Amino acid sequence: MKFVVPTFRCFAAPAAFGIALIGASAFSMGACSADITVQKAWALATPPKATVGRAFMKIVNSSAEADHLVSVTAEVARSAEISGIRLLDNAPRMRQLMNLDVPAGGSVEFTPGGYHVLLRNLKKPLAPGDTFKGTLTFERTGVISVEYKVEAADPSSTPAQ
Repeated sequence: MKFVVPTFRCFAAPAAFGIALIGASAFSMGACSADITVQKAWALATPPKATVGRAFMKIVNSSAEADHLVSVTAEVARSAEISGIRLLDNAPRMRQLMNLDVPAGGSVEFTPGGYHVLLRNLKKPLAPGDTFKGTLTFERTGVISVEYKVEAADPSSTPAQ
């Protein structure tokens, strides 16, 4: 069995130069996530008794190397997963994804009907105006914190006033 151990760039450079890990305290997880940014993080409001919700965002990778989103969490749900469309029997179907590639110098959009964070077993309904925290874990970059704003509808589909 082959195991893949994620590497985190923040600690690779100090180790290569023989600097003790304690001396590397200036390298924070914030520095690790400089190449990966999250934009427009939002979640769709749910009916009062809903147990499932969906969250969306745009992930931008300004690095020269691809990265892979490997897991997600959200404080409002007992579990969260990366979800998207995969072809099964030549038909598109929504499925849990074990990881999602974020191309070098590119981005991935999570949108209604496409990739999204599936929030399972909600602890409370998602009401418009609420916010909640979550995390995204990347193979190279590590953990990034995200704050989602709950919207009544897709904010990109509402006409500008």
